Amino acid sequence: MFRPTPLLVLLTLACAGEAPVATSEFTSATLPAEAGAREALARRVARALADPAFRTHLRERLDASPYPEGKLQLAQFLDADHGRARRAVIAAGRSPLSDDEASAAGALEIYFPVPAHRAAWSGGDDLLVGTIGGDSEYPVAFDLGGRRRELDRDHAPAAPVLAVVAAETDFAGRGRGRVSAAVACPECEEGSGGSSASSGLYITASRLAQKFESWLKGAPEIEVLVLGQKGATDSLTRYQCAGNFGAGPYYFDQNNLDWSGSAMLMSQAQLDAYSVQHPGEAIRLFFVEDDDTPCEIRANSTDLRRLLTTVDSLVRGLSGGDDAASATGRIFRFLEAGQKLYAVTASLIRTNDDLIGNAVEDVTTTERYPGYNWIIKGDNGTTNGYVRLEMR
Repeated sequence: MFRPTPLLVLLTLACAGEAPVATSEFTSATLPAEAGAREALARRVARALADPAFRTHLRERLDASPYPEGKLQLAQFLDADHGRARRAVIAAGRSPLSDDEASAAGALEIYFPVPAHRAAWSGGDDLLVGTIGGDSEYPVAFDLGGRRRELDRDHAPAAPVLAVVAAETDFAGRGRGRVSAAVACPECEEGSGGSSASSGLYITASRLAQKFESWLKGAPEIEVLVLGQKGATDSLTRYQCAGNFGAGPYYFDQNNLDWSGSAMLMSQAQLDAYSVQHPGEAIRLFFVEDDDTPCEIRANSTDLRRLLTTVDSLVRGLSGGDDAASATGRIFRFLEAGQKLYAVTASLIRTNDDLIGNAVEDVTTTERYPGYNWIIKGDNGTTNGYVRLEMR
């Protein structure tokens, strides 16, 4: 009787348009320690979910989560209910957690990053457990038998995928999921409830070239940091931050390539105070996809400085802006940015922030996009998006 070889099976699946599934037993020995521990934990969770009772338990805990997107901190989930989940994953893995696995669990979160998956899964065995490191990597997943396969980088599969990924949530935030604006940016101006009467610099539309976040990591956290001269030095510091960290006029939440609305980036009072303190000096508008602490750039300092240097060179140093009077009212126009350096905080256990780029006025380039007037320039001068800014 004819018996197909493993190679023939994989070729047949590939020709049929199916993603090949590894048939050999998974081992994390060939992976870097952090990735190996993360994948080992994802596989343990997947195998534990073969038990209907454990699936019901997880479903109940996810439904009860007070955090955005129904997230759970993995170590807390494992230890809750007198360690019920920990015993289940240990039994599924047929061995105690290694030191690397136990350490990794404290830096991971577990949830359904795709809203349609979260709504569709009712506790059945139609489930995969996925994980990913950097956004540029291929996501991998385990079925409930523990078999590993690569997933599409850009598109989620039809089957629900439970993510075991690096935590982007502050689980000490008492249900908010992110620290408050006052804690994240103590020097930032307090919001006034988003009153349209507040004068200042606003972003009213945004178009990004990509989401800067893998679908397996859920909704992106797009933030705009207003950077300016630090004291009398040639360095930059943060003066204001706008994003999804809290309420007020500085709140906006961009989860797709396109966003439109009204969010303040800096009040007129702040702009005036900055001009008095730093006459003739520009501010920079820097966009990040924030995987870590809100309103802080946590990334490789070499990457950030290379990006700023490249953008400055591309637009002849006109990579900042300032508000000025015109015949039609106040406008926000380009201005030479004298400050070149920004001190970044190295990420310790969470993923690095994605540096989307420095916004420059379109007149400093040859690019024009109808409905937008500032362009986000990233590493190597790449156009990573464009926005509409206006003074009100």
